[in-house]
Amino acid sequence: MEIEIFTLADHAQDVGGKLFISGTFDTINAPQFPLTYPAFSLAMRMRFSEKEAGTSRLMLKVLDPSGKELVQTMEGDLPVQVPQPPATYSAINFTVNLYQIQFTTPGIYTFELYIDGEWRTGLKLNVAGRS
Repeated sequence: MEIEIFTLADHAQDVGGKLFISGTFDTINAPQFPLTYPAFSLAMRMRFSEKEAGTSRLMLKVLDPSGKELVQTMEGDLPVQVPQPPATYSAINFTVNLYQIQFTTPGIYTFELYIDGEWRTGLKLNVAGRS
């Protein structure tokens, strides 16, 4: 399994197998804390070989700077289809839309992706105060 894309964006959406991503970012500048951020998306594109067909378990954690869950851990089954010849892989686009997320302090917030209980990738979001 390969993770081709794992990014935060202003908006992301899968439309007919195409992943549309608008406004990727890794920093939010907050005028004050706590900050309630109206909406953003986490966009993912994963590629599975024909040997990996079946069901995998996906888990996404969003953690605050102290390591506590910012939102409840998201889990679910990810069905991976056998690719249709002549393809030798299956690509899956996945988006998570987050609304009204409250950042209570400045710091590094992390997004961690686990598949079948194994950490696969992560990214950091710097939430900074304006000076």
